[in-house]
Amino acid sequence: MSTEFSRRDVIKLGVVAAVGGTAAKLMGDEPAFPDNVRLACESAFAALDRHLTDLVGKMRLDYGSGLRVWASGNYSALWPDDFLYPLIVHPSFMKPEELTRLAALLADSIVDMDALPDRVEASGLPVMNPGAATGNPHGHRMPLHLPAAWTRLLDYFEALGATLERKGEWAAAIRRGFDLVPFSCGLTYVNPQRPSVGYGFHDMAAITGFELMSSLALYRGLQRAASLFDGVIGAKVVRRWNGLADKIKANLHRLYDDEQGAFRAGSVDCRQVNVWGNGLAYWLVDKQKQKRIADWYFQHRDQIFKCGYTRQIAEPNGWQRQLVECPVGAYINGGFWSTGTGYVLPVLARHYPELAVDLIRQLVENLPAHNFTEALSADGKGHSNLTFITGVAMPMIGLRSILERRPLIAYF
Repeated sequence: MSTEFSRRDVIKLGVVAAVGGTAAKLMGDEPAFPDNVRLACESAFAALDRHLTDLVGKMRLDYGSGLRVWASGNYSALWPDDFLYPLIVHPSFMKPEELTRLAALLADSIVDMDALPDRVEASGLPVMNPGAATGNPHGHRMPLHLPAAWTRLLDYFEALGATLERKGEWAAAIRRGFDLVPFSCGLTYVNPQRPSVGYGFHDMAAITGFELMSSLALYRGLQRAASLFDGVIGAKVVRRWNGLADKIKANLHRLYDDEQGAFRAGSVDCRQVNVWGNGLAYWLVDKQKQKRIADWYFQHRDQIFKCGYTRQIAEPNGWQRQLVECPVGAYINGGFWSTGTGYVLPVLARHYPELAVDLIRQLVENLPAHNFTEALSADGKGHSNLTFITGVAMPMIGLRSILERRPLIAYF
């Protein structure tokens, strides 16, 4: 398999556009990997690409006027992250004119809102929070990562040739979203007295205080927004966004646990090592901390990996505090996700290549064996949500990070 992807410009859009500053220095200077790692990644990428293409072809929602977009498993709406991941690794899934039409439909749903939605249904109806569309939401406010997620979607759309016909209105909506995010000491803040969602994939956990995952997402989202909307929105806003991104990087140390050698999910509740988040934080720290993160993964491999899938935390008894009750050992609360493997593979490939190769092999074998389930429970049983496209696409982003020798966080 060639490591040149379907549309050459996707390399530029995923890694160069809107990176800026320190992250730009990281790009393209990663060391070459051993042949066994490279060959395992190429083979796995090709195998997963076949599965992804098949799933995307089957899992389509009608958004009107002949426009059909994919959705994961039982989820019948467009989430900005879940929709974008397949497009990052396979940009030919949609034509530029289709992306232009989709951006216009999404603008109708979003740009006049006071906050950014969790997702948009095929009818155009925005759903503001995680959870059932008509049931009790997970949390009481906008999940903190959403301004970054919607910005990244728009940034990729434009770089893939789409026209953002209401770009000024998008800029204003994204600005309102960022303005709703509480920052303290440079990091995103979740009130321990009234918890809500920081990052969407942790939406059932009550992670409070300074929060790692949404801080990392916003670090990149703010950088992207400053570039994407430069000249569209005021220079003062652009400077503020860049300044907030710089503060996030400068204050990540507040979540670093020197005893563990890794970053915690939160500073008050859920002071647990965030397995996925460390795969992003890795790229923003010095070499000593990078090695310690990789060592933590290796030392906890029996707790965090199963059949090529990866837990959000190492503790078998789950998150220390929950927003929504979830059985221990299942789903978010101690289940194993193929999505999570995409976060850890680039780190392991650099420090523990044999473990990375074994994880890749297990993942490729077990994804179809479990019908692409969203998560495996601790007992090895699959979650009821099958054919989860994100769980194929996110590991492919991790593989692409290795093959292109670029930091994973650059794709965020």
